[in-house]
Amino acid sequence: MPIYEENRIIRDARVLREQFIPSRVLHREGQLDAIRDCLKPILKDTEPRNTIVFGSPGTGKTCIARFVAEELSAHSTSVQNSYINCWECSSRFKILYSILQDMGLTLSVHRKGTPTDELLESLRKRLEQRYCVIILDEVDRLDDDMVLYDLATLQGVCLILISNTETVLHNADPRVRSRLASSERLEFPVYRDGEILDILRDRAEWGLLPGVVKPAQLERVASTSGGDSRVAIETLRIAADEAENKDLEKIPDSSIDRALPRALVSSSERNIEMLSPHQRLIMEILNLEETIDGGELLKRFQRLSGQRGLSNVTDRTFRNHMDRLAHLGLVSSEGKARWRVYSVVRPGGSNGNPGSG
Repeated sequence: MPIYEENRIIRDARVLREQFIPSRVLHREGQLDAIRDCLKPILKDTEPRNTIVFGSPGTGKTCIARFVAEELSAHSTSVQNSYINCWECSSRFKILYSILQDMGLTLSVHRKGTPTDELLESLRKRLEQRYCVIILDEVDRLDDDMVLYDLATLQGVCLILISNTETVLHNADPRVRSRLASSERLEFPVYRDGEILDILRDRAEWGLLPGVVKPAQLERVASTSGGDSRVAIETLRIAADEAENKDLEKIPDSSIDRALPRALVSSSERNIEMLSPHQRLIMEILNLEETIDGGELLKRFQRLSGQRGLSNVTDRTFRNHMDRLAHLGLVSSEGKARWRVYSVVRPGGSNGNPGSG
């Protein structure tokens, strides 16, 4: 008797992962063509255009950027690509080292004791032979935005910067803003339920065995995902895993029932993990209150920042922090200007106000 039986539910588990890059793009044709247009000059050995990609989590930003970069690399042997998540690699050294690693130059660079300028020079020499499309995801997590200036001044580099907000460079060094001022700005709107449903159908077709999930189940997942493709795909993955582990032949409704809240919590926890110390402090304050007006929130934030040794931030930077928390779906607000009040959005879409349902 074999130790492992054949899967009854899952055909290819990779397809059910957020990081999977599909072979075709759904409902992002305009954004896909726009990024392609920015990169096309590379094929004619002319200067490409940098791109700033922004939008709420789960709107396909990373997937589409990586899809186009890999497509271009497959089309031309003179083009390489490098993907960096700035949450994991936020320093100038780590970013340059990771790019060199992706370009196959790790062996000529020592992980410790190598000056950053030496890394930059190694990258400069490598780019004399080829182009490199560099994707910097969660770019607002950079410790030092001057690495953007380093990269933007190199011949042969095309940058794709990914953020939740269009204003990601508003507080950057003036030299960085100037160098990237001509970048294409490309918004990724929240998916509609029907678009999420098409994405789920595609993932189910390639990731699951035929007939194991009902169309009505996919429709339910799509309608309750809040336009976040990550939540929808994660819900389908969790439900499929449970059914597979129970040796079932179909995904039952009860597995969908249990998967959705788990996917929402997982998404919320992932977003919180990606916050800066200042943003974590804001969330800590908000979690103590059902609602709080903006002025009081700022006062508490400034007082606690000083007590905890965090650097002072300008009012503008504080507003940028609040914008990011809102785009991540962690905070909601009502009112305008000094009358604005804030509350925490709980997993499942509700905020801290018990009257909001």
